[in-house]
Amino acid sequence: MQQRRFLSLLGVAALTIAGTLSLGNRANAQLTLTGAAATAGFTLSTFADNFPTEGAIGPLGIAFNGGHVLVSDYPGNVRVFPTDTDGQHANTIAVAQNYGAHAAVGMATVGSSIYMTGQSSNGVVQLNADGTFNQNIVSYSSATGIIANPTNGHLFVSNGSNIIDVDPIAKTSTVFNGAGADGLSTDGTTLYAAVSGHVFGYDIVSKNQVFDSGFISTVDGTALGFGSLAGNIFANTNDGRIVEVNLSNSAQTLIASGGSRGDFVTVDPNGTLLITQTSSIVRLTPGAGGSFSSTPEPGTVGLLLASGLSGAGLLLRRRRARK
Repeated sequence: MQQRRFLSLLGVAALTIAGTLSLGNRANAQLTLTGAAATAGFTLSTFADNFPTEGAIGPLGIAFNGGHVLVSDYPGNVRVFPTDTDGQHANTIAVAQNYGAHAAVGMATVGSSIYMTGQSSNGVVQLNADGTFNQNIVSYSSATGIIANPTNGHLFVSNGSNIIDVDPIAKTSTVFNGAGADGLSTDGTTLYAAVSGHVFGYDIVSKNQVFDSGFISTVDGTALGFGSLAGNIFANTNDGRIVEVNLSNSAQTLIASGGSRGDFVTVDPNGTLLITQTSSIVRLTPGAGGSFSSTPEPGTVGLLLASGLSGAGLLLRRRRARK
């Protein structure tokens, strides 16, 4: 999600800086698993709905603090949900603080510290555990995507023109590369970034590009798979799809479609994936043996096994998406 939106116009990716582009009146669209994904044991549920929106953009950043879940939205609100359970409603949760339109965008955590980007506020700030403002970290024009580097406690931040490396303790930043990126994810070795309809992977040390997903229309937030999902990255798109991409051969598999606008995704500590939609956050739960976290909370594997989900995801035939 950011001021650069990727559209398909006669098969050509075109950019817009508005950041509020609507992809049609799809707020009530329902993200639905493909038959193959359901057979593989994936399930979808709704963590929370009834978020306010601006245009087609609603919830964006998600951060975890103990049992609480902080969520930012494009109108500028930060809310703190009391639990990580499904079936909650944003309109019943008090706003902790409103930062102004487009000033509460992506979120990332380093230890117990919570950081948030702001496009209109042009920077990265630190939040208190209750969602209120703590301090400014760095200024960065139209700051959008953000992810923590687990190897050194730094933050990668995108703005559509560059990706920067932020030291939140020293409050300094350096340019990582000149990619016009949106959503970000990393395993500490490779930084994955949504760039012009592709997911590119960059070696964190050399900064060289080491992966290209191939074209994925309107791709945005991404998350890596672990366990039986290892070797794949999962992408949320502005046009209501979830796409799995094999990291070895870039083969693409459609996991879900029919949703509303998708922007960022956030890995839940319990191993599931929280996926933003226009006015809701959907939870993607993998089948037995799969996870979106390298170290899921204790009991997660047992819960997945108890659900009776199949591990048939290993048998899914990969295919390249048609351009």
